[in-house]
Amino acid sequence: MSHWFTIHLKPTAGSLAAATAALAAASIAVEGIVGSPESEDGVVHLSVAEPALDRAIAALKSAGITVSLEAEPGAGASATEGMIGAILNGPRT
Repeated sequence: MSHWFTIHLKPTAGSLAAATAALAAASIAVEGIVGSPESEDGVVHLSVAEPALDRAIAALKSAGITVSLEAEPGAGASATEGMIGAILNGPRT
């Protein structure tokens, strides 16, 4: 099972490469990616295998990258809320 989380990158050339290099150095594969690192807010959503989540967060934080976890179902959010819900259901109207 994959776990989604959000990273916040500086909107500069190579910022996404630095994030994926940090994960690769920790032997963690990216299973999914959605976002636009060159946008004004630099928000990118990534997923990694659940067992690798803690190592992924540590690797990214060591590289100076801010990480935010998505809300988990059962923790006040459903699986169709947030970023994943937007992908599954389309934009809110």
